[in-house]
Amino acid sequence: MLNGNRADGGHDYDVAICGGGLAGLTLARQLRLQLPQASVAVVEKLPGPVPEAAFKVGESTTEAGSYYLAETLQLREYLAKHHLFKLGLRFFFGNSRGAFHERPEFGLSDFPVVPSFQVDRGVLENDLRRFNAEAGVAMLEGCLVRNIALAKGEGRHVVAYQEEESGRAGRITARWVVDATGRRRLLQRKLKLTKPLDRNFSAAWFRLQGRIDVGDLVPAEEAKWHGRVQNGNRYFSTNHLVGRGYWVWVIPLSSDSTSIGIDALEDIHPFAEYSTYPAAMRWLARHEPAFATYIEGREPLDFLSMRNYSYSSRQVFSSDRWACVGEAGVFSDPLYSPGTDLIGIGNSMVTEMVRRDLAGTLTPDLVTNYSWSIISLNEALTRNIQIGYPLFSNPVVTAAKIMWDTAAGWALLSPQIFNSIFVDGEQNASIRKAKAGYFLLAQMVHRLFVEWEAKSSQRGTFDFIDFLKVPLLLDLRQRNLRGGKGAAELVDDHMFNMERIEELAQVIFLLAVEDVMPECLAQFSSPLWLNAWGISLNRDKWQRDGLFQPTTEARDLTGMRQQIRGLFRFADVDSRAMAVGHP
Repeated sequence: MLNGNRADGGHDYDVAICGGGLAGLTLARQLRLQLPQASVAVVEKLPGPVPEAAFKVGESTTEAGSYYLAETLQLREYLAKHHLFKLGLRFFFGNSRGAFHERPEFGLSDFPVVPSFQVDRGVLENDLRRFNAEAGVAMLEGCLVRNIALAKGEGRHVVAYQEEESGRAGRITARWVVDATGRRRLLQRKLKLTKPLDRNFSAAWFRLQGRIDVGDLVPAEEAKWHGRVQNGNRYFSTNHLVGRGYWVWVIPLSSDSTSIGIDALEDIHPFAEYSTYPAAMRWLARHEPAFATYIEGREPLDFLSMRNYSYSSRQVFSSDRWACVGEAGVFSDPLYSPGTDLIGIGNSMVTEMVRRDLAGTLTPDLVTNYSWSIISLNEALTRNIQIGYPLFSNPVVTAAKIMWDTAAGWALLSPQIFNSIFVDGEQNASIRKAKAGYFLLAQMVHRLFVEWEAKSSQRGTFDFIDFLKVPLLLDLRQRNLRGGKGAAELVDDHMFNMERIEELAQVIFLLAVEDVMPECLAQFSSPLWLNAWGISLNRDKWQRDGLFQPTTEARDLTGMRQQIRGLFRFADVDSRAMAVGHP
C-alpha cells in the first residue's frame, strides 16, 4: 500500500471508486484480484440490496464481455449458477403485420461452445457488493457523492459525500479517483469533457414478470419453424424485432422476468411516441402488433426512458490519476450488446494504470493512448451501428451488414479482450499495424450498405440464417474467441482475419450488384479478384476507383461466394445469376 493506506475502514485509499453500479463494482473486484496490495473504496448512493428484476438495463452480454466477467473476474461458476446462458443475438425482420413465422430470421440454432450470458443486473450487483466486501473493499453504501476535488501533483484527491439516511457529510481521500457514477458523469461535467454524438437515438424499456417468449407468437403446428432452433429455445436469445428505424429487444432474466425495450432513430420515431408506458404500448401496437397483443394487459415492474442515449467524451483517463469508466465516460449504441465489453476494456486499463503507478512506471503517453483507444472504439462502434437504423426495413441488406459487423467484431475486437492486448502498448502497436487497412475498407463497406438499401430492388429475402453454420463466421469465431496467445500468433491471426474481411467485402459487393444491377453480373464471373477498396454501386466510378485493379494477391472467392449467396433468395434473378456463372 502507498503511504500507509488501509483497507480496514480507514479514510485514505489507493483507489476511490465513485459509484457502485456494474462498472464500479467490477473494477473494485478486478483491483482486489490483480492488485491485492492496493486499498479500494466504493462510494454508492443506493443502500443494499438493490431491487432484482426491476433495476437497470444492460442485461445482454457478448462472448467478449462474458469472458471478462467469467475469466478476468473469476465468476464463471457463479454466472452459470445464477444467470442464464445466452443463445446469441436473434433478429426478426420483414412484415410485422403478417404471420410471425414468415418473418426472415437471423440467429442461432443451438448454444455456442464459447458462452455468453443474460445477466440480471439487480442480482449481479447485489452479489458483487457482497463479493467485494468479503475481499476487503470498503463499501460505503447509502452515500451520495457530492463532489470530487481533484488534486494537483502528488496530492490526494478528495471525495465528499452525504449519507442518504442521516444526512451527515463525510469525505475520503485517495491517490486515484474513478468516476463510475453512470450518467451523472461527475467528472465529465466538472471538467466540461462531454462530447455529444451526431444523431438523435432514444430508448424506453421496462420489465414484465414471467416468461415472455417470442415462440409463443407462432402456432405449435408450425413445426418446421419451431424445429429449426434446438428445443425451441429462442427464449434464451437476445431477441430483436426489427423495422425501419427501430428495434425492440426481448431479453430473459434469471429472476423469472423479461426485459423489453424500444430503441429508435428519432428522425423516424419521435421520442414522445414511446416515452411513457402507455405511449410505448400504443407504439408497439402500431409497429409490432402481434407482440403488443401478446403482452397486453400486463403490469410493468418498472419503466424508464432516455433521449439521446449515445455519447462520447474528450478524455476518460488522466495522468493526474483520475479515470471515468462505464457510462460515466462513454456510451455506445446497444444494438450488439457492447456495454460490458467497453467496461471490461476500460476497467482493465485502469487496473494497469494503477499497477504501473504503484510501481513508479506509469507514463503520460500510455494514459493518453488508453484514453484515445476507449473514445475511438466507442465512436466507431456507435457510428457503424447507427448508420444501419434506416436500413432495417431491408432484411437482406441488414443481414449482410450484421454478418459484416459480426465478422469484424470477432476479427478485431474479441482477440483484444480475450488476450488483453489493449493493456500492452507494444503488442497493441503491432496489432494496429496489422489491421491498418481495415478502417478505410470498413468505411467503403458501410457506404456500400447505405447505397445498396437506397437502390435495392427489394426482391431479396431469406427464411432463416443460422450464422454459425456459415463457415467464414464459424472459422473466425473459433480462431479469435480464445485467450493464451502470444504476440506472434496474434499478429498472424490478424493477418488471416484481414484477408477474410477483404474477401467478405468483395462477396457482399457482388450480392449488392445482383440485387441492384443484375445486368452487370457478367462482368464478375469466376474466377474473380477485385480491389475491395474500390467497391461502390456507381458503375461510372469502377474504373476511376480501381475496382478491377486489385493491389493485393488474388485468392479464390468461390467458396465464400457460395456460402453467402446461398443464404438468400432473389425473385426473378436467380436464373439469370446462374446463367452468367454466379455461384
